[in-house]
Amino acid sequence: MEIKLADYKRIEETAKRFVARYFDPSLDLRVQAFNLLGIAGAAAGIAVAAIAAAQKAGAVTIGLNLSASALAIFLLRRAGKKLSYSVCSWIIIIAVFMIAFPFLFFDMGGYRSGMPCFFIFALIFTAILLDKAPRAAALTAEFGLYVGCCLAAYFSPGLVKHFEAEINYVGDVITGIVVAGGLLLSVVLLYSRIYDNRQKRLGELDKLKTEFLQNVSHELKTPLTVMINYALDTLNELKKDPLDLQEMEFDQGRIRSEGERLKRMVSQLLDVTAIESGKMKIRREPLSLAALLSRAADANFNALNESGTRLALEIPDGLPDIPADTDAVEQVLLNLLSNAARHTEKGVITMSLSAADGFQTVRVSDDGEGMAPEVRQQVFLRYIERESGITGRSGMGLYICKKLIDAHGGEIGIESEPGGGTAVWFKLPAGEGETEEKRI
Repeated sequence: MEIKLADYKRIEETAKRFVARYFDPSLDLRVQAFNLLGIAGAAAGIAVAAIAAAQKAGAVTIGLNLSASALAIFLLRRAGKKLSYSVCSWIIIIAVFMIAFPFLFFDMGGYRSGMPCFFIFALIFTAILLDKAPRAAALTAEFGLYVGCCLAAYFSPGLVKHFEAEINYVGDVITGIVVAGGLLLSVVLLYSRIYDNRQKRLGELDKLKTEFLQNVSHELKTPLTVMINYALDTLNELKKDPLDLQEMEFDQGRIRSEGERLKRMVSQLLDVTAIESGKMKIRREPLSLAALLSRAADANFNALNESGTRLALEIPDGLPDIPADTDAVEQVLLNLLSNAARHTEKGVITMSLSAADGFQTVRVSDDGEGMAPEVRQQVFLRYIERESGITGRSGMGLYICKKLIDAHGGEIGIESEPGGGTAVWFKLPAGEGETEEKRI
């Protein structure tokens, strides 16, 4: 039967999805070890049942192996969904390691068979699957149980069901070594891969942290320098007679403006810390995006008008409320307005609202300087490369915006060309929804 290229691709895609689901490098070692144990247990149960049938073992032995295989498949499908990995691990340890293994030990040759290999395998996997006090308790119970099985088989040989031929013992020992050894080797390889990936990730994070600190220190230094210079200018004005109150008012205005900029940067740093530590919360309640845009326009109209920039508002009538965190969405909107104002001189900034396909979309566009493609690709990253050409920002504002919108199940994007202005949009799911609080 000829296998077509499409069949190969389908098989390859299936294999990739299988590996990604059960052995993704981002998964914890315990989770990957459990998945490995479940897959191997399912296969080994069927294989050992077949061997037992070939050796004319009892129906109980064959049924027990098949039951263990079915249990492994069941837990593999339920782990992390209906049941936690901890609960599934305990089921495996009690049902297979502490009940099935001792029974098979006496039913398949005792300590002269391959079962002692499985005892060692069970102890190692128990140490991997559990943690702290539960691990110590389970290991103590298993170790005592296995030692007791060996002593009972030695002092009471009649408890052991022996194989009919010596070759069966050899085959069972080889099977135990191959299966148990192969599984343990696989765990070592999994651990090595996880360790290598984590070391690589730590190296990348260390580099990004250095770049981030360089960017932030550079951004903090700029407003501090401006504030110091204007403070010195004010002191010099105070020495003059008569005082130039207009000049002093200008100096104080600049100091206040740069102070607000510093406050905003520190707030962004705190937001980033809260997001990445999982401590930032959003509370979804009914929110009118139309009303929010109107408030933002009223709050920013005078400041933009003084700088010669016009603010246009495009809001359709009759849009319903959506479930969203008011403070979070307002923070996103004000950040987008601030960015547009900073890069637009005597131009037009437009805020628009629309609804389609179960989403409401906010769009903030300007006719300012725009940005190059290589800069546009980085604006939603936390860390901004200093040589990227992005100035006047630390790379945190839009990163925070993206995190807040993602937490709502929405999307955010940007459109910009050099000299052609910039448009940033975000869309949020519509619908009534219940009040809900969650961590980002």
